[in-house]
Formats: sequence, structure tokens, C-alpha cells
Amino acid sequence: MTPMPVLFTVGDVPIYSHGFFLLVALLAGLGWLLIEAKRRRWSKEEVIPITLGAFVGGMIGARVSILFFNGFEYAPLVLNMYALFDPRIGPGSILGGVAGAYIGGYIASKAIGKESCSCDAFAPAMALATAIGRIGCYLSFEDGLGKPTTFPWGVPVPGGEYLVHPAPLYDMAFNLVWFGILLALRDHKWMQNGNLLKFGIAGYAFFRFFVEFARNNQVMALGLTGQQFVSALLFVGVVVYFVKNREKLFAAPQPA
Repeated sequence: MTPMPVLFTVGDVPIYSHGFFLLVALLAGLGWLLIEAKRRRWSKEEVIPITLGAFVGGMIGARVSILFFNGFEYAPLVLNMYALFDPRIGPGSILGGVAGAYIGGYIASKAIGKESCSCDAFAPAMALATAIGRIGCYLSFEDGLGKPTTFPWGVPVPGGEYLVHPAPLYDMAFNLVWFGILLALRDHKWMQNGNLLKFGIAGYAFFRFFVEFARNNQVMALGLTGQQFVSALLFVGVVVYFVKNREKLFAAPQPA
């Protein structure tokens, strides 16, 4: 694949790859959520508000996360509602979008009084959405793709004479594999009542911490990026949760 910031045009309006694939990613994640909802026999009264909540949460999360990863000087852009639909900018961060989708869906499920945990239905959907969103990151040459490398699969920088890591493609490949693993584990007796989602988040956080060394994100402290600090906190938090609750969590719960 060759970097392609402008994917296509509609009349005189360019459609930018980052925003386009972020939208496709959110829709694909929601689509898979609907598949899981049907498989888990959720009623229409549950599916509609949870899906709508996930979509709204995804759009908000994609915007708000810009402030954390890029700084509060971007607040005017985030608060500009027109920019949400500006094809030159796109909705925002795919990580924030995926996280926001889960939070929105979770809030909606609690608001309608759903008794069983709907969390695990989000786990494969989040991995699939992230994988698709990374296509847009690569095509838009986001953050210069990655750091310089001598590996044979490095990508040439336009106007430069060196290769860089195609970091978004690393992320895409991992999430496609992770999607398959989560599908294989979704009916396991230990992966119910929120365990599959926690496992999925911990696995991606572990991967993301190390792939950040090949990316160009801004360093915050100790030579680490904001994404690495978040990933480390998520991974450690999930591990501590499983260790402290191992007897209750692995007591053969019923599927949601």
C-alpha cells in the first residue's frame, strides 16, 4: 500500500483517508456488535439503545481524546462542531473512538436496566474496529508513520531517502489476530461477565506499549509517550483485578 491522504473526491470535495476509515471502523464495530447481540439473543429493546449509545460515545470519544494525546491547545478544534464533519480533519482518534463506543454502550445498557453484562460483546468489535481504523492511519501517513528503520519492510518517506516503520500496519495486523483470538475465547466459561473485554483490553495494552517504540508520538516523561502510560496503567489494572478476584471470576459463570 502507498500513502494516500486523499482517498477520493466527491465533486470538488476531497474525502480524506483517516476520517473515512475511522467512520468505517466505527460502523464495522457497531455491525459486529449487532451480530453478537443476535447471537446472545438480546431483544430489540436492548440492541437499539446500546448500539446508539455506542455510536454517540464513539464520536465523542474520538474528539475528546485529541486533548489528551495532543494537548489542550487543540480545544478550539475539538469544540468546533463543524470540524467533526470536516473531511480534512476527520472525527479524531480511533483509540478514543473505540473507548468512547464502549463507554456509551455500557451507559446505555445500564440505563435500560440490562441485568447481564453486555461488556464481552464489545471485545471482538473493538479489535475489528481498531484494525480497520489503522488502514486510514497508514494511508494518511499519520505522524510520519513511524521511526526510521533499516528493516526490509520499511516504508519510504515522501521526499526523503530513508525508510520508516509502517507502525499502523503493525497495529492492524495485531488487531486482526487478536480479533480471531477473542472470537475463539468468547464462549469459554472463564471469559464471561466482563472477563473477555478485560482480557482483550489487557492484550492490546501490552502490545501497544511496545509498538509505541516504533511510533512518533510525543514523549511525556521517562522517555515514554502518553499512550504508553495509559497502556501500562490498563494492563497492570486488569492483571491486579484478575489476581484479586480470581476465585470469584473463574467460578464457571454463566454466559451473558
